[in-house]
Amino acid sequence: MILFGFPHCGDVAKSYLAWSHGLPAHVKFQCVELIHAGLSMREVYSARWEQALEEACAFIKQHLEPGEEYVLIGHCWGSLLAFEVSHRLKEDGLAEPRHLFLSGCSAPHLLRPRAEAGGPLGRAAELGCQPAEEYRTPLNRGPLRARFSIFTGNKDEHALADQLAEWSRYTSKICDVHVCEGDHAFWRADSVKWLQLTQTIVEREYLI
Repeated sequence: MILFGFPHCGDVAKSYLAWSHGLPAHVKFQCVELIHAGLSMREVYSARWEQALEEACAFIKQHLEPGEEYVLIGHCWGSLLAFEVSHRLKEDGLAEPRHLFLSGCSAPHLLRPRAEAGGPLGRAAELGCQPAEEYRTPLNRGPLRARFSIFTGNKDEHALADQLAEWSRYTSKICDVHVCEGDHAFWRADSVKWLQLTQTIVEREYLI
């Protein structure tokens, strides 16, 4: 099995790499590499967003062996990208990921433009996972068959804990929610903890 970690507008690579050194030898971890790794929610309707989707899909296809199972891990913008990449891979005829681990991102139908969220457009780091304009998932596509595990900080104003169960409408499998200490940047201090929980779920559900 291979675990793919998606970039976001902060520096999560060090956290991913520090945690991934402790994975079992038969589990591979790979950071998804994009030309514009520092993209934010401002680009969800731009050509750069489409480029990111294409690059991420190509990267995953390149690193997967035939028949190999995989899961996707993302935070903030990376969560939305991982979710949309899952659908794009499905459309391309590739087997879906077994599991999506999504952190710090509201369910797609609850994402609101930044102006509506109550902050100026320039404060991207503080505003967190909020698009610059309304984001809607494409119509007429069914739920994924991947299991979802959703993470947030208990003070994250942009991925409210009591709303995260709404992600369940996008999967036909189990959707569980985990709340950590902290705000939208909770992963900075607690990343190893939630990534280790990711590892525990992977080992329990798929490797035994």
